[in-house]
Order: sequence, then structure tokens, then C-alpha cells
Amino acid sequence: MPKRVGYLYERVISEENCIAAEKEMTRHKNKNRTAHRIREDPDRHGKLLSELLSSDRWEPTPYKEHKIYDGYRRKERTIKVPCLRDQAVHHAVMRVTVPYIERRNYFYNCGSIPGAGQTRAVKALRGWIGAKKPPKYAQQLDIRKFYDTCPHSAVMAALRRIFKDERFLAIHEKILASMSSDGVGLAIGYYPSQWYANLVLQQVDNGLKREFRSKIKFVRYMDNFGFVSNSKRTLHKARALTEKLLLRIGLSIKRDWQVIRISICGFKYLSYRFFHGYTILIKKLMYRMARKIKQAAHNLNAKTAAAVMSYNGILKYCNSYNFRKRYLYQIVSIKKCKEAISYENRIRRMSAAVQG
Repeated sequence: MPKRVGYLYERVISEENCIAAEKEMTRHKNKNRTAHRIREDPDRHGKLLSELLSSDRWEPTPYKEHKIYDGYRRKERTIKVPCLRDQAVHHAVMRVTVPYIERRNYFYNCGSIPGAGQTRAVKALRGWIGAKKPPKYAQQLDIRKFYDTCPHSAVMAALRRIFKDERFLAIHEKILASMSSDGVGLAIGYYPSQWYANLVLQQVDNGLKREFRSKIKFVRYMDNFGFVSNSKRTLHKARALTEKLLLRIGLSIKRDWQVIRISICGFKYLSYRFFHGYTILIKKLMYRMARKIKQAAHNLNAKTAAAVMSYNGILKYCNSYNFRKRYLYQIVSIKKCKEAISYENRIRRMSAAVQG
């Protein structure tokens, strides 16, 4: 077992770390007056945060809650928003924690990892499935209600495998307790949640790598696994091992998994469908894009322009020349979208300067 790390709480409560945490926390919060006041004098607020944590007087406050409907599937999600003081504490703690999680990360774990994201996962699958000797079969596994059912005990066990500083671990326990009172569930909207999720699932990634090595290739995007292999039997073994490893944590996979032949119906993963030699968008997202692009053409503002630019980025990673030519470039100008976003950002900077 690797040597555990100690003496980290001193780094968390240092003034330099707390000042940097205040700056990180207020980034992109242009409409929040409290965030603007903190941004005006981060040194003073950082020192106050350092004193608060040094004296062990910090106690989490109740979060605010609202619902959103996410993505083209309009999936309902409950967002929990902590107060700014708690957010600053989260950033101060995670600034010290994250480097130790990142260095243990599986390269093709792409969700909520700086510099990775959906792009790395899509490039990997396109490279594997489009190779000269491509895999024949693929399988997707999704964890059942991962954020709602992830046990806090699993997170703390994973943290204790890396860290031994009891004060440092105690503040992580406080953060987890503030997410839910029953010891189960990670709060969507809390900055540490994404890192706790990746930390807990690292043992699943490592178990799969040790067992199968080069027999399968897989990517993970948060709680969604994508496997490719030349053997159906190997994919079934990978699913069984994944179930076994998740069961130890207290999690389970959805029962809608299936092993598919890539050459017949393609491998559907992360809004794309991968075939040997080409990649296309799934239909639902394609229809949504076409509809939103037409709406943006009639009412072009910073929000709709940002959506168009996002869609343009998604389309670049699949075979979408005809779609872009017919439904994007002929309807709305990419140049005008960039100008609309630039103008909005300029207005925000000017208004922030006037308020200051």
C-alpha cells in the first residue's frame, strides 16, 4: 500500500491558499454583489477565511435547492447551491486535495477532469473503432442513480487510503455531511462532488485495468462506462467484474446493458454513434440542434450565440459536413455569434467597472 500523505490541513488554512480559493470561487459570478465585493478585496476575505478554518469554527450552512431539466432528454436534476462562504471553503480544501486525485486518475476517465472532457473520450473511441483492425463488439454500462446513492462511507474510505491527516479528513466529513444528513448521496452543485465521484470510481477503473490489460479498451465519463473488444465473452466478464466492484462500494449498474456488434448498428455513446470508419450524431440531438439553430437565427443574443458555438464544437468531432452546411452555415453566421458573445462580455466588464 502506498505511503499516505499527512500535514495537509496547514496547507488548507494558509493565507495564500485561502486568498486563491476566494478568487477561484468568485470567478464568473458577475451578477452576484457579494462575489463582487469579495473580488474587490480578496486578500482581506482570504485572511478571514484562513482565521475561520484555523480556529475550527467553520460550520456548513443549509444549501438552496432548485430543479433543472438537463440536456436533450430533459432529465430532471436537483441542484443544491451552498452559500459563498461554504463555496470558498470547498475551493480551499479541494485546491489541496485535487492534485492527489488527479495523479491517480485513469487516463480515459474523462468526466469533470481539466483538459479531458468529452473530447478525449470521443477521440479515443474514434481512434479505437476506426483503426485498421477495429474491435467487433462494444458495451455501455451506466451506474444506477450514482449521485443519489453514493455512500459517504465509500468516499471517506477512498480518502483515507490517500490521506492520514485527521483534521484534513474531518473537514471532508463536514462537507459530505452538509450534502445529506443520512450518509448517502453526493450533491449536484457542490464543487467537491465531481472529485469525490471520480475518487470513488478509481478503484473500479484500476480493477478493470489489472484484470484485462489489453483485452478490452474502455473509457469512463463520470458514471458511464464504454467498453470495446473483439470478444463477447470478455465484455461479459468485464460487466461482471464491474458489478462486483461496484457492489463493494454499495452501487449497482442499470439493467439496460447490451453487447452490440459495431458494424451493424454502431456504438451509441456520449451523444454520438460510432461505426468503423465514421461517426455520426444521434438523431435526438441532431433534431434539437437544428431547432435551436433556427431559433438563434431569429433572435441572436449572447445566450443563443453561445449555444450555436457549443453545437459547432460538438459537430467537429463527427462526420457532419452536410448537416453543418445545410442547417448551420446557411442559417446563422459563426462570425456574428462570436461578435454577440464578445459584445456581451464587454458590456459585463464595463458594468462591473462602474459598480466598482
